[in-house]
Amino acid sequence: MAAAKERDWTVIYQTPSPMDADLVRTTLEVAGYPVWVQGGNPRSVITSTYETSSALTVSVPAEDADDAREYLKHKTSLMPDDATAAHPADETSVPQESLADVGQEILERRRQHEVAACKYCGISTLDVSEMEIDSRMIALLRSAGLGVNSATFSEFNPGERICTDCAGHEVECELCGRVLDAFLDEGEYRRAKDDEAYVCSSCRGRLEDQLQANRDW
Repeated sequence: MAAAKERDWTVIYQTPSPMDADLVRTTLEVAGYPVWVQGGNPRSVITSTYETSSALTVSVPAEDADDAREYLKHKTSLMPDDATAAHPADETSVPQESLADVGQEILERRRQHEVAACKYCGISTLDVSEMEIDSRMIALLRSAGLGVNSATFSEFNPGERICTDCAGHEVECELCGRVLDAFLDEGEYRRAKDDEAYVCSSCRGRLEDQLQANRDW
């Protein structure tokens, strides 16, 4: 923690809700951002939730602040949208009471399930199949930065996730240029800051062979 304090951190999110703070922290961490949460202490290593009576602040290194805010706007509904903030009296805005009800629905669903990162995009994904819940709830969860397992989740080991957006996802290999289904090919897929890259399983094997003689890791 002493090393963390020596860095130049910028607060990008503040909330009295431990659940919201944990969601923001998880969303940023799976995207590769260093994160520092202040104002509470973890209740357990397993759940990484926070217990506090005062506001929690989520900070990232100053140089990442703008990108991290933009990333949160795309991945969650917790960051205010500039257009919405500029027109609070817009006739098409959703009543605050309705938003509160929907927010409670999302939180209740989250509490019913364990989460793990999707093996392709890294989004925090619940251990529930898309076949078990309706499309409305899937859309709401996705808006909050939470994924839902594809219908093929039962084929994988406990703790593994493939979210509905990544199942059947076709991407171009960075090395050979072939367009493949990442889910079926089982190559190396990474996504960060809305940018994605893929190395197919064949190229990955050849690359490992090429490096084997000089590897020191």
